[in-house]
Amino acid sequence: MSFVSLAFALFVTIVVSLFYIVPKKYQWIVLLVASYVFYFICSEKLIIYLLVTTITVFLCAKFISKSVKAQKDYIKANKDLSKEEKKQIKATFKKKQRWLLLLCVFINIGILAYLKYINWGIAYFNYYRLMWFGIVDFVNPVTILMPLGISFYTFQSVGYIIDVYNGKYEAEENIFKYALYVSFFPQIIQGPISRFNELAPELYKEKTFNIYNIKSGFIRILFGLFKKLVIAERVSPFVSSVMNFKDYGYDGFYILLAVFMYSMQIYCDFSGGIDVALGVAEMLDIKVAENFERPFFSKSIAEYWRRWHITLGTWFKDYIFYPLSISKTFLNISKWLKKHFGDEIGKRAPLYLPLLIVWTTTGMWHGSESRFVVWGLMNFVLIILGTEFEPVSEKLINKFNIKVNGFWFKSYRIVKTFWLMSFLRLFDISKDAKDAFRCFSMIFRPWNNFNMASVYENLSISHDDFIVVVIAIIALFIADLMARRGPVRKRVLEKNTFVQWVLVSALFTVVIVFGSYGLGYEASSFIYGNF
Repeated sequence: MSFVSLAFALFVTIVVSLFYIVPKKYQWIVLLVASYVFYFICSEKLIIYLLVTTITVFLCAKFISKSVKAQKDYIKANKDLSKEEKKQIKATFKKKQRWLLLLCVFINIGILAYLKYINWGIAYFNYYRLMWFGIVDFVNPVTILMPLGISFYTFQSVGYIIDVYNGKYEAEENIFKYALYVSFFPQIIQGPISRFNELAPELYKEKTFNIYNIKSGFIRILFGLFKKLVIAERVSPFVSSVMNFKDYGYDGFYILLAVFMYSMQIYCDFSGGIDVALGVAEMLDIKVAENFERPFFSKSIAEYWRRWHITLGTWFKDYIFYPLSISKTFLNISKWLKKHFGDEIGKRAPLYLPLLIVWTTTGMWHGSESRFVVWGLMNFVLIILGTEFEPVSEKLINKFNIKVNGFWFKSYRIVKTFWLMSFLRLFDISKDAKDAFRCFSMIFRPWNNFNMASVYENLSISHDDFIVVVIAIIALFIADLMARRGPVRKRVLEKNTFVQWVLVSALFTVVIVFGSYGLGYEASSFIYGNF
């Protein structure tokens, strides 16, 4: 059941209606049933993976919480224990808790890794057996159906049990309430990756019907569909055509245009799906974490990644980067480097080595092919270069008396960041890393062969479609500019009823008239739905 289907619209209408009709104490049950019905319709028997994650994480978290309570009760009951004895008891209990945590993480990350990387591993196994030993008896790849949103609910669940282990909050006692937190249907396709202490209270709290929430949520859904159907779906065939025919004279400006269009496509596809998810949640008066904050207005790559897929970035920061950077292992590495190579290198180790691991993992999260790992490493390199050259940049700014907050300099930084990130997107749409680098070099070939008539005739986008896309992108840019002062829909809802009706009707008409529709829409048609 796709977010862009009439079936989903009907489903949401029924769920929202039932949510406000039933007694308030049963509202969370309506959401739980709706979430599992939605997931079963989308994935059918693959729902078993969701159940395994839910049950294993719930039980391990509960045992960890019980162990923490037992430790406190034991120490409280034995007040005559020495300081050393208390320390030893805490260490004993902590060891048990750590094993429970590791078991749970191993099971769930193991399932994710198996599903995403088993065929990648088999391919490399066959390759090296052939190259090293000449064995041609290849191991056959495994037929795998990827469960919907498995990366998102797995990361959300792993984050939950790590928080319980660290004592951030106690484990949820009701398995059905925890199941709702894991499976909440608007966000299970492609996030956001929510934290338990933020989302759970919203899911379990009793809600009162408010027409403002319905209107605001509906406008956000429409805007998400505008991004997805009017822009992302319309430019997708063009991007694919350029990449398929780049060796037949469609290089130079054709590839540059495809790079730009793909940046628009992936942003509108991903953020559009998030807008639909958050719009549905808003109709239910449930606040869910934002995942985008106008990333194309970023003035550096580090800032870009603080604005793009925000919840994934904070997940990696909180559960990988920070724990590694303050771990004894990395602090010891830092001391060794300081001793042998000086303070400047030594003090960077606890920052750059965890960052390297984070970006390698981020690349692997996006896909099993090596091109995604290279993409992650390229992001790492650009972030490090930006950090290291910052003092040089400041000197140049001071020397030439450049106004840092001036319009032209800020615009330069925004444009530079946009194109750097867009060029990295070549790893998304190329066959492999080598092909991505080749495509990048092809951009700089002579542009005199570019012909818009050829674009319309041979590259899967008509003149009318191209005009619609250009106007829609300009409208999106204006909307993002206006959003700097707060959500645009909030200002729409401050208008009188007639103006609201006109504006919403206009947006609805644009989506219906200019949306690009096709057969076979599924939830996985969202680019990030397969992650």
